[in-house]
Amino acid sequence: MKYIDIDKTQVPYQFEIRLKEETFQFEIYYNASHDYFTINLYKDHNLVRYGEKIIFGRKLFEGLEYLNIPKVDIIPADTTKHSIRVDYENINEDVFLYVLD
Repeated sequence: MKYIDIDKTQVPYQFEIRLKEETFQFEIYYNASHDYFTINLYKDHNLVRYGEKIIFGRKLFEGLEYLNIPKVDIIPADTTKHSIRVDYENINEDVFLYVLD
């Protein structure tokens, strides 16, 4: 299963990703006070979505299909069934951002 690799040791950082023949830029941030991650989404280096919170089990950019968002589902999930939320300890350990075409 394909997933988006998040390097929590590099946060905040930006990277490009190719999804369904389109290139996007993701900017990853971490809120240490409340232990959660957010994504700023860019298309052609233009801001599309600011501060999208990564929530366990909820599709990223849900309900924003009218915007220029990736044409795939990106869902934070844990295949080990140990996690119930996304936090610093489990991201890219047990919880991954799975890409479903």
